[in-house]
Amino acid sequence: MKTDKTRQSKDKVTFTRAILVFLVLIGIYYFLPQLGAFKHTFSVIEHSSPAWLLLAFFFTCLSFIASAVTQFTAGNYLGKISDIAYLDFAGSFISHFLPFSVGGVNLTSRYYKKLGEPQAKALVMSTIPIIFGVISTVLLVAIISPITLVRYFDKVHDTHLRSWKLYLAIAIIIAIIIAIVFFRNKVKNFLKEAWAGLRGIKSFKQLGFLLAGSLSVTFTSTAILFLSVIAIHRSASLIAIFVLYVTSSLVSNGAPTPGGIGATEAVLVVGLHAMHLSLPDAAAATLIYRFFTFWFPIIPGAFAFRKVNKLILS
Repeated sequence: MKTDKTRQSKDKVTFTRAILVFLVLIGIYYFLPQLGAFKHTFSVIEHSSPAWLLLAFFFTCLSFIASAVTQFTAGNYLGKISDIAYLDFAGSFISHFLPFSVGGVNLTSRYYKKLGEPQAKALVMSTIPIIFGVISTVLLVAIISPITLVRYFDKVHDTHLRSWKLYLAIAIIIAIIIAIVFFRNKVKNFLKEAWAGLRGIKSFKQLGFLLAGSLSVTFTSTAILFLSVIAIHRSASLIAIFVLYVTSSLVSNGAPTPGGIGATEAVLVVGLHAMHLSLPDAAAATLIYRFFTFWFPIIPGAFAFRKVNKLILS
């Protein structure tokens, strides 16, 4: 029995590595001939609009507030909202060193255990925001996808899409199906956790706050990416930006690197370039977005991590 589980685990690691190698090769093929274009990236950033950057910073702060409110609601309003905010920043800080957001969940569950909750319940409370984040994103995708598909097929009809792009779309769909087959146990575990989280909700009011908080995190994060493009004096469809944000978020959460670093940037650059931004512009918008959502939280996160450690260990 253990041998079968070990073999399955090795197969999953092999599959993940194969996908990563495949993505790296695509990146090399795509970017190598165009590396010279990136030398203008920092010049684009230098000429970005301070007003739009300030607004992006404002939405970054809003995203942390929305995340803290969501976790406070998920924890049945236990503890202090200020402590939850510190936990949120500390979790963001840890995500720079650990993949899959495991550090933030562990910190939050330890906080609830400190307040007297059983370990199983504390873990469920800590994972509810992630569960509702997935649920809210799926709902938004379900609403927006028909609009996006209609526009896409109109474009295919008007421009006679090249066959290689069609083959690439088919390959991506096949890769997603294969990934679902390989990681079906994780999907089952997620569904069990989702059911346990839903059972822990005590009222429709709490359910509404959880959905509203999760949607707010998604909206603010999408807004930051959109404003990052506007800041460099370029434009893009808000729906397209949302689809790109969801895609990059999935890659970030699934990549074996802390915070999805490397893979997330590649997806964002390719996606923005597909929206007719030049490579320097796409790279500049990506760097601005990742600064606000990934690098900026390091400083407050480090201070929050020290406070959270004292809070949990005291």
